[in-house]
Amino acid sequence: MSTDHTENLYQDDLESQKSTLADETSNVGHLELLEERPVINKERLDVGKVTVTKHARTKTIEVPIELIEEYITIRTEYHDAESQELLSGHYDEKDILRHVEPSLDSKAVVTVNGKQIEIGDDPIEIVLSRQVATITKDTYAIQEIEVNKSTHIHTDNIQVELKHEELDVTEEGFLAHEANATRPK
Repeated sequence: MSTDHTENLYQDDLESQKSTLADETSNVGHLELLEERPVINKERLDVGKVTVTKHARTKTIEVPIELIEEYITIRTEYHDAESQELLSGHYDEKDILRHVEPSLDSKAVVTVNGKQIEIGDDPIEIVLSRQVATITKDTYAIQEIEVNKSTHIHTDNIQVELKHEELDVTEEGFLAHEANATRPK
């Protein structure tokens, strides 16, 4: 075991000396030239927003509707010409008193819808009616709106200024490789 270990140490030492000799005789050095390359990252920026709200607007419209309403018309008829003349002609206070003065044998007659009703001591009720408009509202869908958010992909060209290193060699003096190139053979 000790002889193997000694041989390994000797061989390692021998190779180390060979590499040192090779480095000393070749004088080779290394120089790195660098260049920049773009590294592109993406980030999401909020550039705007859309707010969608629904609101109700009110407008006033006029809707024509026919309504029926009852009226009462009271027409008095006298059976003699003098009394009739009192209603439509010229008269004085004395004539009015004579006709307004009640008499026991006179009866008042009222015509309602073509039917004559005698008015006595009991009151007569005549019901009047009319139509009134009642308004209800129905709701109908008049429009449907679809809201979509979509994504569009586009390509932009971005200009990036990049640097890289180049090697400039300037020779001065009379060098051996120039002498070999210029000598005639």
